[in-house]
Amino acid sequence: MRSFFITGTDTDVGKTVVTSLLTRFLIDMGVNAFPYKPVQSGATNNGARMIPPDAQMYQLVRPEFDVTDFNTYLLEKPCSPHLAADLANITLDRSVIMKQVHQLEETYDAVLIEGAGGLYVPLTNDGYCYIDFMEELNVPTILVSALRVGTINHTVLAIEAMKGRNLPIAGIIFNQLQIGDPVIEQSNVETIKQLTDTPILGIVPYSPDIHTVLADDKLRRHLYKDWDKRRFKELIHSD
Repeated sequence: MRSFFITGTDTDVGKTVVTSLLTRFLIDMGVNAFPYKPVQSGATNNGARMIPPDAQMYQLVRPEFDVTDFNTYLLEKPCSPHLAADLANITLDRSVIMKQVHQLEETYDAVLIEGAGGLYVPLTNDGYCYIDFMEELNVPTILVSALRVGTINHTVLAIEAMKGRNLPIAGIIFNQLQIGDPVIEQSNVETIKQLTDTPILGIVPYSPDIHTVLADDKLRRHLYKDWDKRRFKELIHSD
């Protein structure tokens, strides 16, 4: 079994939705998968504790866990992790995060590690970015891309950046953020596949109420029913 890193072409392209869906998709395949976001900024302080918004979505697919079980660092300011940590007078220790990843890997068949923003979002204030973290982890990366105008350029740039670091790339999952022109959307997918020679793992259809869908087995499975199960089996069982 193995773990995956989930990154995106930008902020708000649907990394957390894909990570949550992928968790249940793999569980349906018999793989005990766990979603993990090392650093969560934009957490809400309810007076008693910090509540991580992305982990609330994780909890919909792994309800047996507390909402605080999915992160190592919780930061209140909704900005890049390095700045949110500075504003909170917290030092993000990469070794602590790596230790947590290894502990999770000993417990679960697959750990789905979600980044923040895109590849070059700084994780610490010494210039260490998520792409550097990904290079250290050396696990297959799943790129989440919004299925909208502009996605060709953004997606190709992200793939080329990862190839430049010799990062293992599992494939791309497109997220339909709104109902668009199907001709344009299909063309975008085919063009990106041609330009990058990267597998398309699946598409997440648009859903106006994703939280309700994630909490419902039948509705949730509809979103990933056409994903490339064969490709995922190969990835899970590859050395």
